[in-house]
Amino acid sequence: MTGREPILGRSERLHSRITRALALEVVRSSRAGKILQFPKESDLCGQLSVSRSILRESMKVLSDKGLVEMKPRAGTRARAAEHWNRMDPDLLVWQAELGADASFLQQLCEVRLAIEPTAAGFAAVRASGAEIAAVRRILEAHQARSRHGLRKRIEFDLDFQSAVMTASHSPMLQHLAASIRQPFRLALESIPGTTAELQLSLEAHARILRSLERGDAIAARRAAEEVVGFAMMAAESALGAEQRRGRRRKERSR
Repeated sequence: MTGREPILGRSERLHSRITRALALEVVRSSRAGKILQFPKESDLCGQLSVSRSILRESMKVLSDKGLVEMKPRAGTRARAAEHWNRMDPDLLVWQAELGADASFLQQLCEVRLAIEPTAAGFAAVRASGAEIAAVRRILEAHQARSRHGLRKRIEFDLDFQSAVMTASHSPMLQHLAASIRQPFRLALESIPGTTAELQLSLEAHARILRSLERGDAIAARRAAEEVVGFAMMAAESALGAEQRRGRRRKERSR
């Protein structure tokens, strides 16, 4: 058994890499407004230098996530984005990995807006003293630093949100928040011009903490809405910039 374990490990890693590579092609084509038709199985195996079994396993994973459909004699093709399992953690990360996409960031912000104010309200009435202290430590540590790069601001926001989620004692909301943490970080880092909005949100974070300390659920919800609102401002600003660049490219190509 021990002699086979490293081989199985390599096979699993290869399967993960192939699955990711195929998924990125599906997402990339979708963003370009195209539906990807994959080559026939033997050709695709040759292109990727993998066995049929590895390729079939990867396609099965993508099919389960709603990204592809496999039909006899018709081959394998990507499915339109409306059929994707949008909250699949792998798919969220794959979309974020492709770089700046303000529309995707905006969608993630909408998910945050749906869950974080509710979690903050729960935290205001459910949090223990130790949990409120944990939220306070995260805020004070961030305030104590004189300079913050974009990544530090993003990590602070996500760490603060995670501590509030823990204090909400709502496992389902915690699961939803955890599923978008990594894709949100990747997407926000790839969008230019977000620093100002994240800096402005610091006072709203402080208001969440004060609301938890007072046990004021309504104020906590409002402050959490404001925090997400600043992230949405960044996404909308970046989306507008993308649209303007697209119009300029079209004008130059005429």
